[in-house]
Amino acid sequence: MPGCIMYVIVAFDVSEENVRGRLRRFLRSLGLSMVNRSVYAGVGGQNIAEEIREKVREIVGERDSVFIILVQEHEYLRATICTNMDCKKIEEISYDIV
Repeated sequence: MPGCIMYVIVAFDVSEENVRGRLRRFLRSLGLSMVNRSVYAGVGGQNIAEEIREKVREIVGERDSVFIILVQEHEYLRATICTNMDCKKIEEISYDIV
């Protein structure tokens, strides 16, 4: 959708630590931030999603899986993150790219 900010969300189940590390570093290099141990998110459209798909095909194992979804900003900001202490809307939380 032209003029609409899109977010890419990536969730993965990767068995080998070295592959998880490569995937995490790659996602951070694209500007995505970790929102959960195996979930990264950040601003990005179809081109970023395709870059991720290409890298995933290159590095993950046969039994690994990676979920990639694109959502509009207003949908992403409605997400809620909960811990055992409380729940917050994602728009109330800031993530640093590490």
